[in-house]
Amino acid sequence: MTIDNAALLTGLTSLVGAAVYLFLGGRLALRRVSVAARLPAAQFAVFWLGLAAVTLSGAILSLVAVFELPSDALVVTALHFEILLLCVMLWGLLGYLTYLYTGRNLLLFWSLFYGGLYLFLSYLITASRPTIVLVTEGSVGVQYATPFGGSLLFALLAILIAPEFIGAILYFTLAFRSRDPTVRFRVTLVSWSIILWFGLATLNLPARLGGGLAAELLGRSLGVAAALAILLAYYPPRAVRERLGVTGIEPTPTAAPG
Repeated sequence: MTIDNAALLTGLTSLVGAAVYLFLGGRLALRRVSVAARLPAAQFAVFWLGLAAVTLSGAILSLVAVFELPSDALVVTALHFEILLLCVMLWGLLGYLTYLYTGRNLLLFWSLFYGGLYLFLSYLITASRPTIVLVTEGSVGVQYATPFGGSLLFALLAILIAPEFIGAILYFTLAFRSRDPTVRFRVTLVSWSIILWFGLATLNLPARLGGGLAAELLGRSLGVAAALAILLAYYPPRAVRERLGVTGIEPTPTAAPG
């Protein structure tokens, strides 16, 4: 039996990433916040829990590919599942950032926007007719009979990334409106973690580094690094709290999701 070592390494690395996202999402889901902040706080937790599920889905496919090529039905099913999770994740992140900057939830707007985006992406995948399962640098994907590209691909990337990128930049501006070191510390870490993560994703860092397994794993590590930075923002260790004069999340009903 031939073992695909790249798929094994990718799968195990993805499992570690999924565990980090799950831990952060769980911690954020359990924190106590004010009544008005419960929905956006839950949305931020949904983003990380959804990312954990997407990463776990990819990890399972890679681990299956260690021993044999996953079936077309399995991969396409996972693809549609991941598209659904992606839209739910982005719905959660935009809802959270919108609340932090404007104080409003805009639940209906973002629900309709990402619900429509999910339907469009599902249609696009079906219309492109996924035909062949591929394993590239340990990651499982599909080849399309009629792949889309050009202006449509550019527009989709803009729709998927630009709102989060802009929302994180606007959130960062709140750091200049407060003199509270905890608020400034938390806003800066959270916003720049998202800005750098989405910004480097837009630049397609693995491709710019020449591709290969190492570059792909480095690209995957960006999300893990962002998660760890955000965990630090909300739960700074004692040394950081004492040096910077900041506090962590307190288990009180009035804590706000800054």
